[in-house]
Amino acid sequence: MNRWKAMATIVLAGTLGLTAGTDANADCTGNCAGWEAVGEYNGTANDLPKTVPEGIKFRQALAQHAPSWIEDFAWTDNNAWERDFKDPTNGGTDSSWVDDVDLTLFAGHGTQDGVWFGVNQSDRLFRWSDADLGNKDLEWLILDACLVLSDNAGKWDRWGWPVFDGLHYIFSYDTITKDVDTRGRDFVKYAAKYDWRVRDAWIKATILSESDTRAAYMRADDGSSNTFDDHLWGHGYVSPDPDNPTTLYYMSWSTD
Repeated sequence: MNRWKAMATIVLAGTLGLTAGTDANADCTGNCAGWEAVGEYNGTANDLPKTVPEGIKFRQALAQHAPSWIEDFAWTDNNAWERDFKDPTNGGTDSSWVDDVDLTLFAGHGTQDGVWFGVNQSDRLFRWSDADLGNKDLEWLILDACLVLSDNAGKWDRWGWPVFDGLHYIFSYDTITKDVDTRGRDFVKYAAKYDWRVRDAWIKATILSESDTRAAYMRADDGSSNTFDDHLWGHGYVSPDPDNPTTLYYMSWSTD
């Protein structure tokens, strides 16, 4: 099955009420989301059976609670590619995928240096050093993976200053996390159904999903932005983009 046929198959799962992008290589106009989930790691890491269901539940929550949003892409397993996240200056295609939408979810394995894919396209590991996010469109990136936002002195120079270029938030984990299929859904539920700030929606989603871990976010501001009060488009205030960040903020919390 080729990549486009695979996406067409995934799009059939639970899309009632959600608008699908007709050509993900064209600019997505409107309120746009996308997701990539890796469950099959082809022997390079333990498989994660709940990541693809998480993506589908994320889609279903958007359809139910934010039906005006457009799903621009949905790639899973061998069709989820590192290059979709990588900036074109580093040989990637994020301007057609991850940075062509407002909200992206990734579910899979992670490390403080990046997130892992099951195939080499054009690498298996999307590293922070490959990222330049928000310079086209992306406001909110969920990396539902272990350790990406590890709370140590190097975090600012990994996922902070080099990465934020108009991006508002990265939502992820400080510690190891469990393979759970509800976080994307619950994030959308609280951000869209209840119009919560996105930061509060991620905090709620992580606490509902498990205990004995530490989740985290990082966000950016400049002189004209106020990302602390960000909501999803259509559900409250959205800050101007912090195109030249002057301040980074980090928060982690126990999910107990």
